[in-house]
Amino acid sequence: MGFFSLIYLSIQYSKYKREVSFKEKYENLLDENNKLRSTYINEKKDLEEYFLLWTHQIKTPITVANLILNKKSGPDVKKLKEEMFYIEEYTNMAINYIKLTDRATDMDIEKVDLDKVIKTLLKKYSLIFINKRISLDYEDTNVEVIADSKLLSIMIEQILSNALKYTDEGRIIISFDKNRNSLSIKDTGIGIRDEDLVKIFDRGYSGFNGRVNHKSSGLGLFLVREISKILKLRVEVKSKLGQGSEFFIIFPANLTKL
Repeated sequence: MGFFSLIYLSIQYSKYKREVSFKEKYENLLDENNKLRSTYINEKKDLEEYFLLWTHQIKTPITVANLILNKKSGPDVKKLKEEMFYIEEYTNMAINYIKLTDRATDMDIEKVDLDKVIKTLLKKYSLIFINKRISLDYEDTNVEVIADSKLLSIMIEQILSNALKYTDEGRIIISFDKNRNSLSIKDTGIGIRDEDLVKIFDRGYSGFNGRVNHKSSGLGLFLVREISKILKLRVEVKSKLGQGSEFFIIFPANLTKL
């Protein structure tokens, strides 16, 4: 009996040693994983802070260039002002993208005057309307929505910017359908191919539908999609190649006040 007991104890002790060994290996792997995760987070944060600093710093020479251009006149200067405007907007887009990836950013959910947001953007883009001779069809919506005003402004701006960028003549129509709680931004531009419609909100996707003379970062509509998720809004688009596009931002009924 003593011999069998000794064998039994030896087997149990061997199993115990293996379990301890596995547990130690598991804990070591877990600790290593946590260290790698911490290193990745810190490096990602450092990279984001660097590019945020860079994009803020590049705004200084942009401002100086604009001040110089404002003292000049002529058709070339007019075109340069438009290009400088877009350079600044691409810089702002990069800043917004970096900020959006930081989900710790606080939101300020409140009642937002939709007309105030739209009119501020129309004033900002007045230079593009004038230079491209694009007419505007817009009447006050008289609507308040529940949202973060900065995020909603970025969202509407990206759609408006795209509408202006891809419309060489014609008009932009902005309206609100109170039955659908839907803000519509419609253009008479070059439109989007059917096969591109399912991809236009993907990050980095610029598509090809005759836009060879236009530059696209592939970030604008990606920002629209991501912000719509955060604000719990729905975005739809209708488009015909060569006829223009219409984007809809649809607010839930309980997020609007008429």
